[in-house]
Amino acid sequence: MRDIWLNPTRTSNWDSDPLSGNPLRTEQLDLLFSLIADHYIPGSTILDIGSGSGLVEEQLFRRLPDASVVGVDYSPAMIAMAAKRLRGKEKQFVIVQQDLCNIQASKLPERDYRVAFSVQTIHNLPPESQRNVMHWVHKLLAKPGFFFLLDRVAVPGADSFPCYQSVWKRQEKIYSSSIDEGGSFLEHQQYLEEQGDSPLTLQENLKILADSGFEASALDVRGNRALIACVKASAGA
Repeated sequence: MRDIWLNPTRTSNWDSDPLSGNPLRTEQLDLLFSLIADHYIPGSTILDIGSGSGLVEEQLFRRLPDASVVGVDYSPAMIAMAAKRLRGKEKQFVIVQQDLCNIQASKLPERDYRVAFSVQTIHNLPPESQRNVMHWVHKLLAKPGFFFLLDRVAVPGADSFPCYQSVWKRQEKIYSSSIDEGGSFLEHQQYLEEQGDSPLTLQENLKILADSGFEASALDVRGNRALIACVKASAGA
């Protein structure tokens, strides 16, 4: 993970305005919660990879008040905000501090993990670490199991960048928001580097997920934001 998320000022600013630059977040989160609710089995545990400040759990518990969730995050600043936000939910929400770049070393509570999800987190990791996380999730999940990935995806190249600009322009109009991804593909790449982001293309994500053993489907893709459903079937690997 990148050091920018260790900065308490940075994390606090993000927590106060999580929609900045991503006006689709609320709508795509609502779809994510529907998927989790539909596939959650009472008595099992939901895993959140990159649980951050607990914003997602706060909303998830409104949908599933009795759910059990284990969150994994490496930022002390984020973990502190999550503990404060979810005070009183200690029996339902357990936080494990772990660098996602070394996810294999994590020591999770022994639970029946049937659903896992990650929201706008994995693209912060180096590409090889992203691959490792996806393989690890598949190995961890029970059968049948579901992994829902809601994340930033990469613009494939300079030739397609103007098409993405058209999408962002329309989103700005529809959601009355501002999306600044750079005025050119070069500026866009510089912006990602400054933010500590290393997103993979949609096609790359789907291939890695398939190679991990998942049946992966892109359910909702708009511009550079995608919600991917990954199924670990009850039969097979």
